[in-house]
Amino acid sequence: MNKQDIRNKIKVLRNSYSSDELQDKSLKITNAFYKKYSFLNIFLFYYPIENEVNTLPLIERLFAEGKKIFLPVVCGKDMIFKQFEGFDKLHAGKFGIYEPAGKELDILPDIMCIPGVAFDESCNRIGYGGGYYDRYLAVENTIIKSAFAYEFQVIDKIETESFDKPVDEVFTENRIIIRRA
Repeated sequence: MNKQDIRNKIKVLRNSYSSDELQDKSLKITNAFYKKYSFLNIFLFYYPIENEVNTLPLIERLFAEGKKIFLPVVCGKDMIFKQFEGFDKLHAGKFGIYEPAGKELDILPDIMCIPGVAFDESCNRIGYGGGYYDRYLAVENTIIKSAFAYEFQVIDKIETESFDKPVDEVFTENRIIIRRA
């Protein structure tokens, strides 16, 4: 299957679950992440769309604890991260995804949470096809790269291209998949 076929198949599957089922799975995923990484201070997250793993309760919890949270902002073909200052200060950006208006990231974050449509057992990912995260990761390569996915989004193997960037780990509701060196 090519990447677009995989995207289509996973999106249909993701939309076949009830919002309650996805919320339950999301909480298991984000609670496991919180348990492992809540000691960190500077987080890059994504604002969830299209039934992605819901990061909003986790963002709210970490923000309330005084952690620095940054969300992506699309600028042309690239992506930058700006500081989250509360849900009431977000606005719809490109593609209708909510973005913060805070200051631009100017320090090295501790960890980055990356969305995706599909992942494999080697932590390769298929995104939505825009290449924003691959381009960002081609430059910023030193931070921990985590991804959130429902177990049904994990497939055996993704055929990668030279510009595809894997993540370090994938959190699902059942396990944490760690990329082997």
